[in-house]
This record gives sequence, structure tokens and C-alpha cells, in this order.
Amino acid sequence: MSDGLPRVLCVDDEPNLLAALRRSLRGRFEVSLAQSALDALQALEHAGPFAIVITDLCMPGMNGIELLDRIRARWPLTARILLSGHGATAASDHALAAGAAFRCLAKPFPAQDLHVAINEAIVASRVPPPL
Repeated sequence: MSDGLPRVLCVDDEPNLLAALRRSLRGRFEVSLAQSALDALQALEHAGPFAIVITDLCMPGMNGIELLDRIRARWPLTARILLSGHGATAASDHALAAGAAFRCLAKPFPAQDLHVAINEAIVASRVPPPL
């Protein structure tokens, strides 16, 4: 069910972080959750499109950069934000330089920083912003 809000898919193997993201974004965005990169790809395929995907860098199976590369290839209009629990890393710097991610945020981050990154991604991708 959509309320006309931009759709955001949050991907992390940590259920507590997913719950925190949902609480932080509720009311401003339509939030969906995925606990793995494969779950995220299935959500994109069957429940997409999403305006933004926010994913963790380190996950079992497929890491966040690989996921964002696949999303960029298949859904190029979806904005992509990478979260890293290890601060700025060579991998996150590479993801930015290669265009896989619009923005990288180091965990823990203030909710306001995430909101700013999402709004900037929306503007950059020309998705109508929330009211």
C-alpha cells in the first residue's frame, strides 16, 4: 500500500538496525526491509520500483557494494546509499568513485544525517520529495 511517499528499501543482516531505520524513516517514506542482498534483489524484482536503496557494506553472501552494482545495472534510477560500520574505507570510497553509491555513511550516524542523504539522493535522482 502506497501513500504517495517515496519508497525506500533498507538492507542489513542486523534486525535491530533494520528496525531502527524503519522507526527513523516512518511517516516520511514508505519503508521496506530486507535482511540480505538476495532478499533485496527479490524485493526490487517483485515489489519495486524503489526510489532509494540503503544497504550495509558488510553482509554475508553478497556485500553491499556488489548489491549496489547490481542495482545500478538493473534499476539505474534507484538512488543508492551505503552504510559502513567501519567508517570511511577504501571500499566505500571506491563505491562512491565508481558510482555504485550516491553517498556513504559511517555507523553509527545521526538520523538527521540519513534524512539529509536521502533527501539529497531524491533531488539528484529527480524523485518527488516527501511533503
